[in-house]
Amino acid sequence: MARYMKILQIFLILVFVQHIHAQTESEGLLTLHDCINIALNNNSTLKTIKYAEESAGMDVLSSYSGILPNVTVSAGRSEVVTGPAEYLSNEPVGFDSTTGNVIYELRTRSTSKSTRQSTVASLDINQNIFDGGNWWNQIRKANADKRSAEFNLASQKDNTILQVEQAYFNLLAQIKLLEVNELAVGRSQKQLDRAEKMYELGATAKLDVFRARVNLGNDRIAFMNQKNLLSQSEKDLNLVMGRDPFEPLDVEIEVNLDKSLPNVDEMIETAFENQPLLKKNEQDVKSSDLSVSLASGVIYPRLYAYMSYNRFHEKEKKVFSDFDQNYQTQFGVRLSLNIFNGFNDYTGVQKARIGRRNAQENFEEYKRNLKSAIHNYYEDYQTTMDKIEIYKDNLEAAQEEHRLAEERYQVGAGTSLDVREAQVNLTRAEQMLVAEQFSARIIAAQLDNQLGLSYAVFQESYK
Repeated sequence: MARYMKILQIFLILVFVQHIHAQTESEGLLTLHDCINIALNNNSTLKTIKYAEESAGMDVLSSYSGILPNVTVSAGRSEVVTGPAEYLSNEPVGFDSTTGNVIYELRTRSTSKSTRQSTVASLDINQNIFDGGNWWNQIRKANADKRSAEFNLASQKDNTILQVEQAYFNLLAQIKLLEVNELAVGRSQKQLDRAEKMYELGATAKLDVFRARVNLGNDRIAFMNQKNLLSQSEKDLNLVMGRDPFEPLDVEIEVNLDKSLPNVDEMIETAFENQPLLKKNEQDVKSSDLSVSLASGVIYPRLYAYMSYNRFHEKEKKVFSDFDQNYQTQFGVRLSLNIFNGFNDYTGVQKARIGRRNAQENFEEYKRNLKSAIHNYYEDYQTTMDKIEIYKDNLEAAQEEHRLAEERYQVGAGTSLDVREAQVNLTRAEQMLVAEQFSARIIAAQLDNQLGLSYAVFQESYK
């Protein structure tokens, strides 16, 4: 027994250590891939689309009801109670000796209370033989709708990944911008300290000290505002991942912001091959074609076969025994043809044709918009990459301007306004470069989404 207790203790310790290890890992820095994984499992919109796709699968199974037999079994027990009653009745009382006819007289008769019981059981089978091909078109339409739902789910996966990427890169941008604001506060604090020392030495006026204090205050306000933006971006990322907005969030800061692109014609061709929404619209067109066929199928006659088997008796055991007695069978075929139903058939066909034209127009419009969106994102990305190079040059120039302004101020050749202007230019150059770098990465993510490759790129990154 002691040996088994020792083994159990070791097992519990191992389980505890494993739990602590897993908990430690879960509390580590979240990479972009981690955030996407969480969102794919928890995002509420994606879950809703998944449920719709599952429901479409059930519709496929239901569509086979048009050709499968309809079988119904029923059984019942009934009891009829008739109360006591009196009524007038012509009763025979004798014979007419002359004519030999029966003589009737009106008499009052009465009946006592009576009870009658009965048990019935039945089996009914109906089988569709011909309905103008509606059963086949219904199955095809349900499968087309199922494929449409699958492509819609794939599109939502891409959209969820895009939303995570946008929120993730926006969070990183806000973190970097907070660092920029923190540097700005540090530079303003340094300038204030310098102005106070120079004022104590009589090398500058009191006005420069007040200006430095105002500048420091403004930079501190900008820093606090940036902290609020950072807090909001953390909430946004948590919400996209399907988590509580106030859940603690630590993300990996260093990411690759550069991404090469093929030419725009290749990307448009890739989108036409992979974009799930394009394929969804294509399936919607097929579904609308089948809707027209279904609506037109009502002009054909319906032919059904049926069979009914019924058993009945006052005693229950007689219904479920002696099967060669107390039964009735009925079988045959039934043909029906709708001649006129108040133009419902005509309007149904016309509405289905209008729905088909709408689906076709939506399909063509989406293809045009997709080509335009890809071209726009492509140009935006190229322009953004060019602007990044310019902002890098601007940052180098702003850094040099700030260095020279500080040196001139220290030797009395410059003013505090020159230093402040150089500080503002430097901070703006740092902010513009950070914003443009993450903007480029977001545009690249939007391009992946338009190409229908967001989920494929995410899976490829794990190989």
